[in-house]
Amino acid sequence: MQKTLALFDIDGTLTTKDTMFAFVRHVVGTPSLLFGLWWMAPMLLLARFGIIDRGAAKGRMLRWFFRNHTRDRLEAAAENFVVQVLPGLLRPDGLKKLEAHREAGDTIYFVSASLDLWLAPFARQQDVPLLCTPTAWTGEHMTGLAGPNCRGEEKVRRIKKAVKTLDYENIVAYGDSSGDTQMLALATTPHFKPFRSA
Repeated sequence: MQKTLALFDIDGTLTTKDTMFAFVRHVVGTPSLLFGLWWMAPMLLLARFGIIDRGAAKGRMLRWFFRNHTRDRLEAAAENFVVQVLPGLLRPDGLKKLEAHREAGDTIYFVSASLDLWLAPFARQQDVPLLCTPTAWTGEHMTGLAGPNCRGEEKVRRIKKAVKTLDYENIVAYGDSSGDTQMLALATTPHFKPFRSA
């Protein structure tokens, strides 16, 4: 019997939009989100074009949005987000494929650049191990990222640290962006932008 490893990106792959901005909106509200994006637009553009580090920019942005929120409050908001908001963002065909891998007895991992702050409750709900960007905390406050931004080569590094990929005859990967390129290259069966209507 073939052993299969299934790797799922989340943002844009299992979901219809980026969970990071959806979670920020859930915590601070639409007006604060829009103001913050306007205020930080120069930094975000520099990060998008690779002039400054994307992970550092992400950490600074999230620290700014969550500066007035305690860890307990953010973690409670994350649990609420998974129940109230995330179901409306999930792609039905993605969930069906996830369940098909589960029923087949495959080894499944979520691999995402988003933070464990809001993805960990979803991973626990689905009973799937999560490889993602870790959140940094100082006392009760979020201070940025506690490790590398989990995209590109970092996704592959994290996968190989978590699992012996050579033990699997088949590696199936699902992704939708340039941040998934290396993970898709690792796969024997890559799927780019799956679960979308024609």
